[in-house]
Amino acid sequence: MAEVAGKTNLVYIHTEVMTASTGAKLLGADNASYKTLCNILEITQFGDTHKKRMGGLLDTEFSVSGNIYTGDATGQALLVPGNTVFVGCYPSGTAVASMQVQAIVESFEATYPVDGKQTFTAAFSCIAAPVALPAQS
Repeated sequence: MAEVAGKTNLVYIHTEVMTASTGAKLLGADNASYKTLCNILEITQFGDTHKKRMGGLLDTEFSVSGNIYTGDATGQALLVPGNTVFVGCYPSGTAVASMQVQAIVESFEATYPVDGKQTFTAAFSCIAAPVALPAQS
């Protein structure tokens, strides 16, 4: 299996589940992080000599950062804490299907240095299981 080139990654966002013809490219995004994790439950019984554990509920975390585009009305404008959105990545470009997840925008941070590039970081708390993100047509 070949490694995936990060330069082809595109982040898409929408207020509803994305289809092959909906969703908008999040302009300026140059870094995204998608993390799937599992709660580990301790199931040790009284008298056991070692901890026993099992996998519990799955969770998904997502964050994105990049350059600020003030005119991105269908992308960065949706990054308002409290908004519910669908967000997904196309790590191999939009011609290859991927995954999207429904999430609440947890935080949005903008940095405006007077002598440098203006950037943003957004974090999402996912509220559903990931679903397919169809290739864009």
